[in-house]
Amino acid sequence: MTAQLNEAQTAFSSAPAGNIRLLAPAGCGKTLSILYRCLHLAKQGGQSRPRFLIVAFTRAARDEVQSRLNDDSEFSVLRDTTDVATLNSWGFRRVKTAAFAPTLITGKTQFHFTVLNQLQPVWQQYDRIKSAIENRRNLAPRVLLSVIDAFKSLGFDHQRHVNYELFGQHIDYLQDQNLHWRLEEQFDELTKLGVLETKTAKGGSEVPKAGRQEIYQAFFRFWRDATEHLISNATFTLEDQKYFAYLDERQKLEEGSFLSGAARYSHVFVDEFQDINPLDLSLIKAIAQRNRATITVAGDDDQAIFEWRGATPEYVLDPGKFFDAEFATHILDMNYRSPANIVTHSKCLIEHNKRRVEKQMLAFSKDDAYIEVKRTTDLSHTLDYVYDVVRDSISNGISPAQVAIIGRKRSQIIPYQVYFASREVSFCAAEDLSVFLSETFDRLLNLIDIKNRAATRQTRSQIVGDIVQLCDLAKRYPLNKKDKASVRKHIQDLRPASIEAGIDALADYRGDLKGKNADGKTSIAMADAIRNFIDAKTVTDTLLTLSLNFEGLQFDMGKAEDDIFYTDPPFLQLAEFASSYGDDYEQFVDDIERAKDQLVYTPPFSDTAEGPTDELWKRPVHLMTALRAKGKEFDTVVLLDVVDGIWPNKNAKTAEQLEAERRVFYVAFTRARERVVMIVSDRTGGDKSVISPYIGELGLTAG
Repeated sequence: MTAQLNEAQTAFSSAPAGNIRLLAPAGCGKTLSILYRCLHLAKQGGQSRPRFLIVAFTRAARDEVQSRLNDDSEFSVLRDTTDVATLNSWGFRRVKTAAFAPTLITGKTQFHFTVLNQLQPVWQQYDRIKSAIENRRNLAPRVLLSVIDAFKSLGFDHQRHVNYELFGQHIDYLQDQNLHWRLEEQFDELTKLGVLETKTAKGGSEVPKAGRQEIYQAFFRFWRDATEHLISNATFTLEDQKYFAYLDERQKLEEGSFLSGAARYSHVFVDEFQDINPLDLSLIKAIAQRNRATITVAGDDDQAIFEWRGATPEYVLDPGKFFDAEFATHILDMNYRSPANIVTHSKCLIEHNKRRVEKQMLAFSKDDAYIEVKRTTDLSHTLDYVYDVVRDSISNGISPAQVAIIGRKRSQIIPYQVYFASREVSFCAAEDLSVFLSETFDRLLNLIDIKNRAATRQTRSQIVGDIVQLCDLAKRYPLNKKDKASVRKHIQDLRPASIEAGIDALADYRGDLKGKNADGKTSIAMADAIRNFIDAKTVTDTLLTLSLNFEGLQFDMGKAEDDIFYTDPPFLQLAEFASSYGDDYEQFVDDIERAKDQLVYTPPFSDTAEGPTDELWKRPVHLMTALRAKGKEFDTVVLLDVVDGIWPNKNAKTAEQLEAERRVFYVAFTRARERVVMIVSDRTGGDKSVISPYIGELGLTAG
């Protein structure tokens, strides 16, 4: 059995029965080692025929394990006794067993129906929720269901956290795991909806005001009732697949209903353990306890980069603390995938993190990758250089789909989408990585339409409508229904004959406007912002004006569901890219439409996440964020904007945040099989960028 395994793999696979933490860096043969571990335990079990549950993080990972079981005759003894599943699919089996005719809600239409209809008896009892839904009927259902699910992911329990004290205790628990920022994101979403109050800080910016008591009264009580209502009506979100299964498993555990015989798992294996969130942990723990199973958690603390979904490296760093059990640790130290110098340099980098497990990292390959640090003078130079790298890679015979252009943020990728589309370079970029396909980006294009028609003769109703639309985005929070009606009436009464006259009418308004409007300060500031936008002469100036003055649009576009610190909107990147368009708005929009046509649908990060179809995967260029790159390999990797402020992100302040940023860069750098190009890009206008500290930490110098 051990002929195929190295010393570390053999030590793990043949270890005595018990709980194990398997630390397994990328390319170390983890999947094969786990199957050999199962084979060893099966042979040790003799006639008792132990059963195994292998929990994979995605369907693609699940299918890889299942394929090995099916195709390799050496594992044939495991086929009838091994259950390979994602937590979502395992949970959904429980849902189908326990609930009569369950409804799974996944799309926008279902979100709206669920909130506006099924949950109406619940939200009618909560004034803040009711007001938010009535004022934002198009947006509120999606946001509310998203926050409801996020609370489940973070481990809130509607059956256990039944009062303010227990609610507060769980918040303290999340803070101890460095997950408070994820919770604060949800509070901010509720603030935008008007469920939680805001306060005005210095400079006129609006920040959340709510304390724990207000959050509990205004939202958490609603959350408990809404969660119970949906479950009792057999209506489930994707996160409910795990949440319901956890509740059911925990209830049976508390009743003393342990599993035995053919129904019992003897051993539970959890892959990518560094990526699980509090709900995942609770479900896994309940499964292991009810089955009285040993548990093996496999993962790599150095690749813990999914904190945006509530994951935390704390679990893989100290699993015994969270399972209340002893764990032996095994480390796989041989990397069979990466070139020797990639392994060496990445080890130098990640050892700067203090909160990690020390590992020996060895390269099986004796070959080195070509590593280049390239300084470019501006975005135009960078685009042309990256284009040359792509063309060179393809012309040198590198197989299709093996060039990856990786950014820290989604905004970095946008100029490349437009550029490659205009050059007719076929590329693959997941839909959820592009703001082009978002409703907010449609609003941006609509604003450009408003600007373009401002100089033409318009009807009075169109002028009023355009001004009100502009008002909606000129501050962080949109107009509520009452303010919108009041502003509209005021401008209509003044009968403006042009956009300019409409802006003047807005400046004269003295009613409430997104809060108090003392001496017309808010309406005047809003009018000035709109005037600057209308008067901008070029595409670049227009985008910069939006960046500076339209906080409503900026905030929506700046938020990324796949990035911890991403609060920078894409305006600056677009504005720099748009310098070549002058005042040709039509060509700018046309090139964006071409880029949109190249985008492909890829499901969001979840157990349903799979790669695109074979045909799409064969496209020669892949654009992605570092978070999307995890688990993938490419012959050539181009890392964009390897400068301080992006790698690491400027919003990372604490030691934990800075270490999280370093892990993200570590993952991106280690995707390369043959070549890595790190771009140190200066800004248009000659401003020198400060090189990322990661280049020095890799043991490299800038060219």
